[in-house]
Amino acid sequence: MKVGDMVRLSEYGIARDYNSRITMKCAYQTGIVVKVHENASYPYKVRWMKTSDGAYGTPAHSRRELKYAYR
Repeated sequence: MKVGDMVRLSEYGIARDYNSRITMKCAYQTGIVVKVHENASYPYKVRWMKTSDGAYGTPAHSRRELKYAYR
């Protein structure tokens, strides 16, 4: 995945409690990868469409938590 890719949470990502504020509004919403930190445990920063990041910042995810939205 790279910056600009449209993604969704995978079934694994939906099941994780860490992502509950994303799935609270809509489990199958779309996001855009805004930053990739190579060699990090959670390298993908995603801006979700129906979640206000507010005080939490942009959430980071592992590759296993994400899947391409349109492929």
